[in-house]
Amino acid sequence: MNRDPAWLAVMLLLSACSSGSSKTATLTLDNPTWDRVNVEAVVTNSADCDNRGKGYVETKQFVMTKGQTVTVEAPKAESICWRHDRNPNNPTPGDWSGWSRAPLAPGQTAETDL
Repeated sequence: MNRDPAWLAVMLLLSACSSGSSKTATLTLDNPTWDRVNVEAVVTNSADCDNRGKGYVETKQFVMTKGQTVTVEAPKAESICWRHDRNPNNPTPGDWSGWSRAPLAPGQTAETDL
């Protein structure tokens, strides 16, 4: 049982060392909770996920089902922001949760739950 954290640390270190050649960063979003949820992802260099001016790259909207993963790429290792329906069990169009944000390094791959 104590070997699992050490193994994870070694794998993260190796992936960081081996992935430096790519500028693209990748974030995988997991939906372990809701049967269906609307998601909005934004790729940006801005610290403000709502900013569509300088630093903004693109917006993606998609629907995720329970157990589904979606991969979002940041072509030049920009940050990836994401949010979902405020109430996925009773969604209202345009009523979003707050933003979550992942600043990524070139070649970095990360994974997170919604």
